[in-house]
This record gives sequence, C-alpha cells and structure tokens, in this order.
Amino acid sequence: MKDHLEHLFCGSTDIYPTDTQFQPKSIPWSSYELIGQIQKNEIYLDPTIIAEVKDGLWNDLCSEYDAENFCNYLKNANIKLSNDFKAFEHVWRRDEFNHYLGFRRIYSLLYDIPEDYLIKEVERRPVNFEPIQFMLEDEFKICLLIAYDEIATTKNYASEYEFYNSFGPSNLLRWIKNVTRDEAYHFNNSMELIGKNFRNRIPEIPELVDHFIDWDLHGEAYHGTFVLDHDGPYFTSEVLNMCGNTIKNYFSRR
Repeated sequence: MKDHLEHLFCGSTDIYPTDTQFQPKSIPWSSYELIGQIQKNEIYLDPTIIAEVKDGLWNDLCSEYDAENFCNYLKNANIKLSNDFKAFEHVWRRDEFNHYLGFRRIYSLLYDIPEDYLIKEVERRPVNFEPIQFMLEDEFKICLLIAYDEIATTKNYASEYEFYNSFGPSNLLRWIKNVTRDEAYHFNNSMELIGKNFRNRIPEIPELVDHFIDWDLHGEAYHGTFVLDHDGPYFTSEVLNMCGNTIKNYFSRR
C-alpha cells in the first residue's frame, strides 16, 4: 500500500509557506522505493531475534507516525508560529511520515501483519498532550524540544546499523542510514532556527534541556505526542545527558 505523501503532511503553500529566508536542509526520498519490494523470504533474521525486537520496532513505528499528532496539535493550539518554522515543519513532517511508512513495511514483513491493519492500530492509540503543554508554549520551546527528540533519535538509530545489516537485503541498511541522516538534519534545522530567531533565549537552553531529560527519565507515560518517548533500554541517563550536552554546547562551537 503506497500513501500519497503530498496529502499527508503540511505541504500546502498557502498555509505552510516555503518561500522564507530559512531553508531547512532535507533530501526527499521514498521508503517504498527503497524497501517496498523486499519479501519475507529475503529476511535472514533468527526467529528469536524477530520476537525480541517486536516491541522496540512497534515503538519506533508509532513514534514516527506521531509526528502527525504533533503537527495536528500545533495546528489546533493557536500557538504563533513563524513562516520559518512552517517551512521547517513542511519537510520535517514529510520525512517523519516517510520513516513511518518504512517501519510499517518492515513490521508487516517480520510479523506477517497486513499494513492496512497496522494503520488502524496506530491511529486508534490514545493521544494526550495535556501533561506536556507547558513545554510547548511558544516556538522557541517547540524548536528546542524537537531538537532534543531528534538528537536522541539520531543516536539511537545510528546504534542499530549492525542490526539492520543483519537482516540480509542491503537496502535495509541503506534505509536506516537515510532515516538517521534525516533525524540529524532535523536536529540541526531546529537548532539553526533557534540561532536565527531566538538568540536572546539561548541562555534558557540548559535549564529547559535538563527538564526534558528529567521528564524522559521520571515523567508520565508516553501518549502519542512524538516527543519525550525515550523509554527503551537504549535511552539511559548517560545517553540522554550526552544528548543534552550536545544541545547545550551547540552555539558555543559556532
């Protein structure tokens, strides 16, 4: 099943203008073109490993889809967003949905579940932004929270290259590397937006990032918000603080 991405992300230029001075870095590509033709009999993973990674792959699939929930929340929350941010959101939402399509394909292959069924299961999950609304009060905080999420996701996916290489088909390793590259671009795009439009608020970054980390480690359960979903075994306190330090030191290196 191939989705028409242009109808599923903020791609309408009368609402999400792309003719701004800020040009987010992005390389369009298609998960379906890269891995859509792979068949189950081409997968070499041991059945034990397939069973072990099921929950983690489901979480990745859902988290990527949840960019839809995040964008819909912003649309309905009456938060003032600049044209620069909307240009970034335009490509970010497209990329995240493309990642979701890839994870959905992989999950369907490994567990013999039709993609149509997975679509329904993903969309029926509860979504609740109320506990984290105070972290999404304005564009600066939104950019910082996205940056935090994306640097953590970048490191997580990069740590899984060996796993995807063990599948068999070489395109799966290329796929996860493309996904990781996208996430790194999203991180840098978010931070560049902050540097361009919110330099006066850079001193707020360390305290806010520490709060994000504390929420990830000790906060409420995740409910489809895209951000603050780092509860898997990879996301230790050490890893999350390393991500936080990358953000805190970002502008000192420039």
